[in-house]
Amino acid sequence: MIETININWPSGAIDPTIHCPACGSMVLSPLEEEGPGCHHVQFIIDSESGEFNYITESFDEILKEFRKPDVEEFDEWDATEVFLEEAESNTFYVMNLILPSNVSIEDDPVCLRIGYELFFTEDQEELYEELERRHDEEGLHDHSQN
Repeated sequence: MIETININWPSGAIDPTIHCPACGSMVLSPLEEEGPGCHHVQFIIDSESGEFNYITESFDEILKEFRKPDVEEFDEWDATEVFLEEAESNTFYVMNLILPSNVSIEDDPVCLRIGYELFFTEDQEELYEELERRHDEEGLHDHSQN
């Protein structure tokens, strides 16, 4: 099972700006029309359309085994649901942003789902290299232990 976090966005609030939990890059903003500016984002899909707003080639390949093209009414949203339930990964993370319906209180909320591959090892190496560089510049890093 994939780690998932649900965020219930308040009714009437302006759509949020979403940032990557690994690198802090902006992923989505109500003011921006471009795709995610982050290499961690693997897909963005919404429950209303059941189709991807964004998907990487590598995740599209992974999702092939979770799709059921022979089953009518089984869309891309359903395939991601199966992926989340059945896949095993300690670096994949999903954020469900639950937005209340603007039409009526009785309508189901829209869920915007964003899948991240966090690449902790690579990201941490970049972070540690940057911290080491800053410590060296400031004279804070003790190389006597190396």
